Amino acid sequence: MNPAEALKQLGLEDKEIAIYMSLLESGQATVLSISRKTGVKRPTSYLVLNSLEARGLVSRTIKAGKTLFTAQHPKTILTEAELRVKQLQDIIPQFEAMMHRTDDRPRVKIYEGKEALDRAYDDSFVIKGEQLFMSNMDIVHDVFPRTLQKIDYATLSPAYSVRELLADSVTSQKYAARVSGPYRQTRFMPKAFSLFATDIGIFGNNTIITSGKKEFFSVRIESEEITSAFRTMFEAMWKISEDTNKIAN
Repeated sequence: MNPAEALKQLGLEDKEIAIYMSLLESGQATVLSISRKTGVKRPTSYLVLNSLEARGLVSRTIKAGKTLFTAQHPKTILTEAELRVKQLQDIIPQFEAMMHRTDDRPRVKIYEGKEALDRAYDDSFVIKGEQLFMSNMDIVHDVFPRTLQKIDYATLSPAYSVRELLADSVTSQKYAARVSGPYRQTRFMPKAFSLFATDIGIFGNNTIITSGKKEFFSVRIESEEITSAFRTMFEAMWKISEDTNKIAN
């Protein structure tokens, strides 16, 4: 991820990113010089600088009658992100208390469009337990880059582990060699399933089925009964699949 994209993930707008990065490079600068360097109009630059100052990312000083702006140390961004996480952690119990189910019917949600698919798996990082996947990695790398990155960053343990059944391919072999470990196990499906052209994820009481080859959509079903059936199917496939570690050796 490049610096501009990282700042965008933290909620900064394009003009805020341009001005903050410009100040990192130049040190101190006046509004006029910032405007010239970034191409952001002077009145708009004032508004953006005020916004960045409110976030704690920019400070101002006055020297010889001129107002100079300075970018705060980049670690300020990390502090800001940590503060947001802490604030969210404090409010989550209240949100959870607001959640309720009116009946026992399965909840079905559809995610359409390539940009939306990653959102289908957001809850998988807060629901403890074992995460199960049946995947074609040639498709998954294309449609779930953010989810794969999150799994890489996740702290795996007996309380939060991953098992993955992969359609055998060069991409899958490289992926398995990189990620396999005690709490992230991988196996290759039998050759008959080498053309497996979808992705199935199972976590908690959720089953997610994704088409990402020609059409981009995910169907997420929240149902204990349906998820139990898919877990049974997964376990049956796991027993007849090949351990990627044994193949690599």
